[in-house]
Amino acid sequence: MEVFKHFKEFKMDVLKEVGNIGAGNAATALSRLLDKPVDMAVPKVQLLPFEEIADRVGGAERIVIAIFLRVEGDAPGNLFFILSPEAAKSLLKRLAGMQVDQDGMFDE
Repeated sequence: MEVFKHFKEFKMDVLKEVGNIGAGNAATALSRLLDKPVDMAVPKVQLLPFEEIADRVGGAERIVIAIFLRVEGDAPGNLFFILSPEAAKSLLKRLAGMQVDQDGMFDE
């Protein structure tokens, strides 16, 4: 049984590294697009059943902004990019020059 646990941990490490490389490439591309430095932290990777996502981000009542990505091909799956409303507002301002009011609502 220990062999399977080690294998599961190894696969998780591989996923984390792939995510880290992808996030680093995205940060570099974004920096070039904005012509500004972009700082990033190591992404947090968790494999969760869909039903547990709300609890992991602070509960069903906590407001977050989420981007859903479906991954297809050899390693299919789903990804959520989850931001606090404050982080999403900052990103919109920096990327699109959009100013969202303090009480502003988000839509598509």
